[in-house]
Amino acid sequence: HADMVVVVVNLDPHHAQSGWVSLPVDRFDLDDARPYQMHDLLSGARYLWHGARNFVSLDPKLSPAHIFRLRRRVRTERDFDYFM
Repeated sequence: HADMVVVVVNLDPHHAQSGWVSLPVDRFDLDDARPYQMHDLLSGARYLWHGARNFVSLDPKLSPAHIFRLRRRVRTERDFDYFM
């Protein structure tokens, strides 16, 4: 699987905007029943998304855009030896 980048931008420079982002999960080879991680490369924040539609809110005073790196495999505590 190649790295996937998803960009969401608020083009309104004065007001926060929000809405639903729809991803073609079948084309992105995502399992609709499993969560996936969206890593915001601008802020470093990580979000757990589920399914094709997810809510996003962008305030131009804080961050006018998200540049997400889609991570298909979500790491859990089972991925670490020291977590037993």
